[in-house]
Amino acid sequence: MNAVDATTEPVMPHWSAYAGEAFNLTERRPVSILSESDTAIIAEDFYYWEDFWTAVIPKHGVADIIGQRLNFSKPRRQPDGTSKPSLFFMNHVQARLIMQPEHPIELYPPGREPAGEPAHRVDDFCYTVEAVGPHGRHWNLFDGLLGNLAIVHRFLSTEDVIFERIIRERMTIIQSPPLPLEPQIKNQMLCEAVRESHNAGLSRPYFIVRARGTATNCTSEPMKLLDRVLQTPFWQRFFHRFPVYPRGYLKLRGLWQDGQPPPTLNDQMAEWIAGDRAKQRRHAHIQKKKSVPKGCQPPRVPVGRHVTSFFKAIRSSK
Repeated sequence: MNAVDATTEPVMPHWSAYAGEAFNLTERRPVSILSESDTAIIAEDFYYWEDFWTAVIPKHGVADIIGQRLNFSKPRRQPDGTSKPSLFFMNHVQARLIMQPEHPIELYPPGREPAGEPAHRVDDFCYTVEAVGPHGRHWNLFDGLLGNLAIVHRFLSTEDVIFERIIRERMTIIQSPPLPLEPQIKNQMLCEAVRESHNAGLSRPYFIVRARGTATNCTSEPMKLLDRVLQTPFWQRFFHRFPVYPRGYLKLRGLWQDGQPPPTLNDQMAEWIAGDRAKQRRHAHIQKKKSVPKGCQPPRVPVGRHVTSFFKAIRSSK
């Protein structure tokens, strides 16, 4: 297992109320580009089955890009027996990328030259922007409004998304139809996402909303990247900041086509969830939990420090 040495872990930036505390990077890390050629990007920290790997990411061969939405508010029981999210606007947005079979991402153990037969091949994975903070501190509305956490542009297999979000957190992942993009645009989207992950690192604050109505969150960052690649006009890219109505953001850009969207990821992968691969994934997670220290208590921070960090974060140019 590629365990992070606690003595070398990056620490929370100066603008955070948790400045100086070590990041919790056990699951969420940005990728770091090691090299780039005409045909591929080699980057470390692609997440797959409880480990981080060195990935050879081809610059060509993206077959489909599918938008995904999941609501992480507590479900509310309806009179008819069904459940509905209690807060419709508490959505997380991410992108699922499916590679052509002959162009998979090849994964190698970290710290080694990526040559020869890869340890794994992945042709179905996700790009997601999430919040990361110190040990014991997860995403929450308080830190999301004050800018105490950092954003991380993360890459992980769809199998890991299923385990984390559906099996472990019992969420429903709603999918868009495949985005109607030209092949070269799909390939460019992948390359730009990898570069953005590398460039952002752990240096930028996560803000649900910032001064002047701007934002740096799970919805705004992928939409900014999409608009940059497509060079969308201002009237189309004006709405992108808040995770309120992701389907509307795609419709506004002409990327949600008429017709029925594909089934939820839950339904689409029901056989996988009930099969041996999911059991193996659960076992790998349990073994990893046994090998790491028990969860730390979140650091206690005076209220005044939260206020000070908020003004530092909104002045940050990142």
